[in-house]
Amino acid sequence: MIVLEILGHLLFWIIMVGSVLVIPVGVPGTFIIVANALVFAWLTGFAELTWGTVGLLLLVALVVEAFEFFIGAAAAGKYGGSRRAMAGAVLGGFVGAIWATPILPLVGTLVGAFAGAFAGAAVFEYSSSKDLDKSLRVGFGAFLGAIGGKLTKVAAATAMVVMVGFSVY
Repeated sequence: MIVLEILGHLLFWIIMVGSVLVIPVGVPGTFIIVANALVFAWLTGFAELTWGTVGLLLLVALVVEAFEFFIGAAAAGKYGGSRRAMAGAVLGGFVGAIWATPILPLVGTLVGAFAGAFAGAAVFEYSSSKDLDKSLRVGFGAFLGAIGGKLTKVAAATAMVVMVGFSVY
């Protein structure tokens, strides 16, 4: 029985760490962390991980996913973009991630999201202002925001794994 327990813990931690590592390529690792923690808690009778801890992990995952989704738009606005450019950053990031995923396996989602946020913000800003310099600046802001959102998500996922580690051990 001890061998199965050791293998179970090993698999649990491989999934936890792997969930953080797959975030940059577009996989929603924060939700994998929550699901993994829920399965672990259920299998151990919620002795080490409680419903409260799993709920907190879910809350963190939801907040950081929303943050990542909208930070490109906020950065486009910070760089002088209109509401239209901000919407373009969100739409462009989403469409770019979907479009580039099959073209560039593994990194397509990331590249597509960054390029899409840039292009969406720049095109939508240019369509209203007709100022190319401003449009490129706004697009660059959306690009930086998309990178910041992804890095924030990786940091939050790492914190989630550490939180689970403190709860389990």
